[in-house]
Amino acid sequence: MPAVPDVVETAFRALADARDARAVHPRGRWFEGTVTATFDPALPLPLGETDVIGRLSKGAGTPGGLPDVLGLAFRLPGPWDVLLSTSFARVLPLPARTWSSGRYGSIAPFRRRGRLVWLAAVPDPGRTGSAALADLPDELGFTLEVGGPWRPVGRLVARPLDVDRDLPALDPIRNRPPGLDLVPAVLTRARERAYRGSRRGRSPDPVTAPGA
Repeated sequence: MPAVPDVVETAFRALADARDARAVHPRGRWFEGTVTATFDPALPLPLGETDVIGRLSKGAGTPGGLPDVLGLAFRLPGPWDVLLSTSFARVLPLPARTWSSGRYGSIAPFRRRGRLVWLAAVPDPGRTGSAALADLPDELGFTLEVGGPWRPVGRLVARPLDVDRDLPALDPIRNRPPGLDLVPAVLTRARERAYRGSRRGRSPDPVTAPGA
């Protein structure tokens, strides 16, 4: 009988093969932007303003403007690939009706220097529309927070792109700073198998993206 991680990899590979796309977060748009962060000992965020690339995506790939668990991923120097999803109470994925109506969180915490810490991106208020990729505005702003307790540590400004570009694959399991662990370990191993299964299940593509 195969081990649980093998079952995860097989399932995600089959789903990606059926979709000929990522197993989860199959629909998305890349963006260019900036992260501006202040010093905080909880996470090794780069100080000052840093150019970033990333992707806004729909977790289940629901059509049009239907609600979905929305994803926000971006690459920091290192590289450090950050993956956040709309969530509730830190650990529960939660569908959102618009790109600015949900709180994007890391779901699982990081462990650094013996302490657990979560990362979140809180969208600026005032945007309307739906969860359709076509409803993404020219610019989205987020306040970056770490917890607990929650406190602001910086800003992310994302400018969605209208054209495809050759952008590097984002993988928060492989790409993270030394000394920054993803916990719990069993979930990290399962996510690693899920990403691998998703990559192997879809057609070769020079541009792969977060969310497996």
